[in-house]
Amino acid sequence: MFLKSRFLSVWVLFSMLLLPGCPGAQNEIGAKKISEIPVPKGSERIPFPKDSFSEFVRHLPLKSEKTLLTFQKKNILGRYDTIGVLDLPLLFRDDLEQCADYSMRVWAEYHKQTGNLDRLYLFDYNGNKKRFRQSGLSYTSFLRKAFASSNSFSLKRGAAQISESDLRPGDLFVQNEDGGIGHVSMILDSVKHPNGKKMFLIGFSFMPAQEMHIERAPRGFGSSGWFTYEGFVNHLKESYPYGTPVLRRFPES
Repeated sequence: MFLKSRFLSVWVLFSMLLLPGCPGAQNEIGAKKISEIPVPKGSERIPFPKDSFSEFVRHLPLKSEKTLLTFQKKNILGRYDTIGVLDLPLLFRDDLEQCADYSMRVWAEYHKQTGNLDRLYLFDYNGNKKRFRQSGLSYTSFLRKAFASSNSFSLKRGAAQISESDLRPGDLFVQNEDGGIGHVSMILDSVKHPNGKKMFLIGFSFMPAQEMHIERAPRGFGSSGWFTYEGFVNHLKESYPYGTPVLRRFPES
C-alpha cells in the first residue's frame, strides 16, 4: 500500500521558492463567494442545475481576511497572485490536505452539506472507490484515512475522463506521470463569451498542506484573472511542471 510521503524533496522546496506571485492581492474585490467574482467583459456565467456539484463549487465562500494558511498556521499569501482563498479551513494539523486531498475535501463537503453522505466515496491509491457508508468511520476519520493513502495518481486512475469542451466547475486538471509527486487543480467557475470562448476560475492547494486559493491568470493567459483552457495548460507547464495535465471529474454515484 502506497503511503504518501510528507517530506518534500530539495527540488520541490526550491521550486516553491520560485513560484510566481505578488503579495496581498487577495479578495480586494470584496466578493463573499466565488459566484460574486466579476466576470470578463462580455462574458456570462454558464448555468448549471441548482443542486449539482458544479453549482455548489461556484457558491463556495471566500475568506475576507488576507490570509492563506498552511497546516502550521503560517500565512503564505505572498507566495501566490490570488483572486481569493476559500473559506474552508483545514481539518487537520498535519500535512494531509495537499492539492489532491483538498479537491477530495471539496467533493466530500458537497455531500456533507447537501445531506448525501451515504453517496460519498473517495479513492484509494490505485483509484478504487472507497465508500463512506461502508467504512464504519466518522466523517473526519474517513477523510483522514483517504488523504493519507491517496494522491494525484489516485484521481488520475479513479475519476472519470472528460473532454475539454465539457469542462465545468468541480472538474480537475490532474498531473501525475508515474505515481509519485504530481499536482491537482480544480475548476471553480466558468463563463462563456458570445464568441464561444470559455474561461475559468481555477484553484488549488499545494505543498505543504494549505488552504485552496484561486490563482489569478497572468497577462496573456486569460482575461480579468480568468484563465482560458490553453492559458492554464501553459501556466502549469511554466510554473507547475509536474507532467502533462489530464482532465478528470468526480462521477456521481
